[in-house]
Amino acid sequence: MDPKRPNARDGDWMKGNRLVQVLLGVGLALVIVVGVVAWAAGHYTNRTQTVTVAGTAAEPAAAASVSPEVAAGAHVFVQFACGQCHGDRGIGGVSPDVPALTAVGKALTSEQLRKIIDHGLGQSANPTKPYMPVWGAVISTRQVNELVAYLHAGLPAVSDATPVPVPQGQGLAVAGAALYVRDGCINCHGPNGLGGVPNPQSPDKAIPSLSGPDFRKEFNTDTKITEMVRTGSVLGRAPIVSMPHWGGIISNADLKALVAYLNTLK
Repeated sequence: MDPKRPNARDGDWMKGNRLVQVLLGVGLALVIVVGVVAWAAGHYTNRTQTVTVAGTAAEPAAAASVSPEVAAGAHVFVQFACGQCHGDRGIGGVSPDVPALTAVGKALTSEQLRKIIDHGLGQSANPTKPYMPVWGAVISTRQVNELVAYLHAGLPAVSDATPVPVPQGQGLAVAGAALYVRDGCINCHGPNGLGGVPNPQSPDKAIPSLSGPDFRKEFNTDTKITEMVRTGSVLGRAPIVSMPHWGGIISNADLKALVAYLNTLK
């Protein structure tokens, strides 16, 4: 046998040796790549901050486990600005002439509560005292039932049933636009003060708008508008919708902001 000529076994050994070398090279390369990636991840994680995108967080759970009807009543309570006179969730403290609802709600029957909501309550002839308006022609029967259910449930905290926030430092008209919604003006006078809400038993057959030439002609000064908000337009009998006395409830600063907003309407 020629010693310089490799036999079959030598060839197999050489092929196996090369395969081992290739595998070792690949393994070493993978180790290096993994190490670089791990280093980069740790390096840049230490240099960056976590960014939370608005709206991706889970919504807060309701403060209390309530029925859909009670939850709807909490939203009606906010929509019709009940808290502006009776306090947040009916705890009172706004005016000595306006009772808290935490005890009243459970003491009165559903029928009694519906009658008060529909027909109003208070001293309608005295504009210096708060008066609960006649809601009968504005609030639906379903909303009244939901509100009564909420009162009988003890006015529990309900998620998202909160008044519209009033922007600060952005001008009186901006604050007034939020107050127009928060204080329930929009429920009767409509968006942008356009009116149109029916008031069949009134002389005009509808709740007047707070914009347009007729309103501007009658209320041509800020003083006249302010006085109207303070004293209301209480006719004192259902089913005529009545504007409440806001004097003693709305602060002078809020009144000024409301007037500023009304002056922006056409």
